[in-house]
Amino acid sequence: MNQSLDLIGSYILGGIVVLALVGLTLSYNGKTQETKLSEIAQYNTEETGKIIENDFDKLGYRVSGSKIIRIDSSSITFMADLDNNGNADSVTYSTMTQNQKLFLSRRVAGAHTNSWSIPVQRFSINGIDSTGAATFNITSIKGISVSLTTNKESNARYAIGAFWQRKFFPKNL
Repeated sequence: MNQSLDLIGSYILGGIVVLALVGLTLSYNGKTQETKLSEIAQYNTEETGKIIENDFDKLGYRVSGSKIIRIDSSSITFMADLDNNGNADSVTYSTMTQNQKLFLSRRVAGAHTNSWSIPVQRFSINGIDSTGAATFNITSIKGISVSLTTNKESNARYAIGAFWQRKFFPKNL
């Protein structure tokens, strides 16, 4: 009888240890997934920010006449020689909604037209005048403020994303 109780007790104790190990493994896998999704969101936001920085640093470069064509809180169209070929390109950043999701779209029209879009949670843009105040008056803009928030839905409990913001004061404005 003693041996039977020892055997049953060891099975119960072994089962508890196995369940604890399975729970620990599942928890670790969940945290690893969240960390990886966060890393991907941050990387995508950083790379998008690099493209925006390159474009806005060249705003008005080799352009005579109007440099900013149109601006509002969620879109801008400006002229710049992005590929350094002597021809001004029209660059447009705007938001669009598809299937109830917000996307940031970039379109460059010049010698070659190309475009792309990425899912975002929020994108905003403001002109900055000489006093530092926000403005959408094209003639008084001396700088541009851009902010971008990306969001990756990983599951019902977590929303992983990244925030990017810059102010640009291009020499050519």
